[in-house]
Amino acid sequence: MIFSMTGFGRFEQETDDIKIAVEMRALNSKNLELNLRLPQSFRVLEQDLRKQVGQALLRGKVDLSIQIENLKASSAAVLNKDIIQAYIDQLQEIAEATPADHLQMALRLPDALLPQQHSVSEKDQQTLLEAVEKATEQLSNHRSQEGAAMKTDLMNQLTTIEKGAQSVDLLKESRVEKVKSRLQEALNQLAAETDENRYAQELVYYLEKLDLNEELVRLRQHLTFFCEILNNNAPTKGKKLGFVAQEIGREINTIGSKANHVEIQKQVVEMKDALERIKEQLLNVL
Repeated sequence: MIFSMTGFGRFEQETDDIKIAVEMRALNSKNLELNLRLPQSFRVLEQDLRKQVGQALLRGKVDLSIQIENLKASSAAVLNKDIIQAYIDQLQEIAEATPADHLQMALRLPDALLPQQHSVSEKDQQTLLEAVEKATEQLSNHRSQEGAAMKTDLMNQLTTIEKGAQSVDLLKESRVEKVKSRLQEALNQLAAETDENRYAQELVYYLEKLDLNEELVRLRQHLTFFCEILNNNAPTKGKKLGFVAQEIGREINTIGSKANHVEIQKQVVEMKDALERIKEQLLNVL
């Protein structure tokens, strides 16, 4: 099983005192980047929330937004009496007016009114942690669903590469015969005496440089290893799959550089195209 790094989760929970709305969005990233928006009264939970989300999601750029509504407390603001009195004293020095006018002007100035503070109980804190956990579960389920679709596509691309390797394996022998025939024809056109033993040695050396057996064996080993990683139970595997994809690319590139054969080159192009699709998908694998 593999997981996507993108996902979405939302959960709302309500108690007698508060209503909590949690929303989470995740995108791909090399590491965990958590952007947390939390009401000031619950800042004491910030470290716990970061630890909780980090252990659950592991990687990705995560935006976590938490909104809390106090259901019991009055919505009326609190007068900041000290600030208001200071404003009135200054206004009296610069403008003549009735006390009521001075008060009205002071109330319009910054920090004259304060939002009513809600005392946070342990029950409220636990409710918030549970709500975040539920939203995280939703996001993880979304990641799992996307991961299943990604795995199907990755397996299809691996099949394309495997078929390309099989075609190259079938073509490589006929390619060798063509090379031998071309070299012999060129030698006959020289109309010169040759040392057959030396010619045979040079031919073997030349053909060994063009041999594709080792590259095909390593390519198939990498493909097998890639499938094993896809099917294991490790929670994160995107980086490891990326390393294996690089090795697959090296073998395909070597086959292409040694091909010297039109049909083999066509298969190399198809394999490279499939590999690029794999690399694009791996950017979003957890």
